[in-house]
Amino acid sequence: ITPTPTSFVHHPRLLYLLTLSLCLLGPLQPASASDGVLNLLIENDVFVNTDRHYTSGVMLNYVSNINEGPKRLQAMGIRFPGIEPQDKMHVALSAGHEIYTPTDILATELLERDRPYAGHVYLAAGFTTENPDEIETWRLSFGLVGPGARAEIIQNALHRKIGSDEAMGWDNQLKNEFVLSVAYEKKWLRLARSGTFGKYLQVDLLPHVSASVGTPLTYAGAGGMVRFGQGLDHDYGPPRVRPSLPVSQYYDRIRGPSWYFFAGIDGRFIAHNLFLDGNNFRRSHSVDRRYWVGDLQAGFVWNNSKFRVAYSYIYRSREYKDQEENDLFGSLSISAHF
Repeated sequence: ITPTPTSFVHHPRLLYLLTLSLCLLGPLQPASASDGVLNLLIENDVFVNTDRHYTSGVMLNYVSNINEGPKRLQAMGIRFPGIEPQDKMHVALSAGHEIYTPTDILATELLERDRPYAGHVYLAAGFTTENPDEIETWRLSFGLVGPGARAEIIQNALHRKIGSDEAMGWDNQLKNEFVLSVAYEKKWLRLARSGTFGKYLQVDLLPHVSASVGTPLTYAGAGGMVRFGQGLDHDYGPPRVRPSLPVSQYYDRIRGPSWYFFAGIDGRFIAHNLFLDGNNFRRSHSVDRRYWVGDLQAGFVWNNSKFRVAYSYIYRSREYKDQEENDLFGSLSISAHF
């Protein structure tokens, strides 16, 4: 039986988390009218001239800076472990779309040893708390995998416009299924930070742990990021579509431009991956998943008082046993205060 949106909404704990994240944008007032951040994230293998596996991810994300959020939550009788009244709070709403294909997109027949075709569309709500030592994020995501995500239409329309081959095997994609997940991330801020190199240059190290439980993905991970440049106090790394190196998608305004280079590593133990294991509640194509997956990431971030632009190059290890090559893709994000 495929779960319905109604069955998810009537689960009391999941409804509580979603309702909390949405309601925070109402009774808890932003710190100022200009403290919201809008992020547009585009991940695609076209940046590195490939066309396979995780081939596209797009997310539009709004993050609001909430004034005295934890204090107001505690006044409402709502408490989360590790959240202190003096912490800063950011509340986020996201909408996204992802596309997965096998290596050979010209084949019309089912490729039993290659990963399934799949599209995924989702909405997510969550919040982040921040203090001088660490940042923690909780996120609830609800979405749809299958033909209802319209991945075939989106991918092939784009391929026609840019003159690429159309993917011919979408008749073999995963079936329609509603999916739900809860994710948690914790990052220690500026651990082992050095002084400055010269007058302006800085370096820091940001280790992290992350986990997700849900019908699309269940995993636990850890890693870290090294950054080198100017203005490292204003954000905590570039935004990324998840699963990925965890970051705060909020960034502080600054008077002048700042920049930094970064490199990071993330390792995950994958207990479940619907995009490889196949549908949870219906028979579908699947492949033998690898339990351990790692990402290497490097790139550059530039921001000023209004905008932030980031580009990342990601190298991902093989995700299933018959996969012949590791994956490469690029990630571009454009963010703005308003």
